[in-house]
Amino acid sequence: MTVIKKEQEKVGIYNNVGFQVEGSFSANLDGLNPKELFEASLGLCITIVLNRMLERDGIEVQDDDISIEVNAIKASDSPSRFEQCNVNISLPKHFSPEYKNKLVVSAERACTIGNTLRRGLQIQTEIVEK
Repeated sequence: MTVIKKEQEKVGIYNNVGFQVEGSFSANLDGLNPKELFEASLGLCITIVLNRMLERDGIEVQDDDISIEVNAIKASDSPSRFEQCNVNISLPKHFSPEYKNKLVVSAERACTIGNTLRRGLQIQTEIVEK
């Protein structure tokens, strides 16, 4: 479970361990805004899957050999939402094109966040007493 709460004019994002990251109401301020967190969730999920696949295949890479860039694009009509995510995956140059393609296809299949976004989900909102 993730908890978001505002304290002393800052928005904190917490998990069971405690404070993890500062949230922001808009772009270009300290902390991550909702769009950035959304993009980060998809990018982190893909990164985790790629790293697990490389470990499975016994392939070692340097920390900066792989990077993921995600750009969520807002829809121009209502309701307010993202209508597209562009994901750029940078892989080591020495990987063959076939292996790179295998990694990307497998990451698309295994990424929980990506699968959720492709298929949609139900959101249940309720008010709870403190």
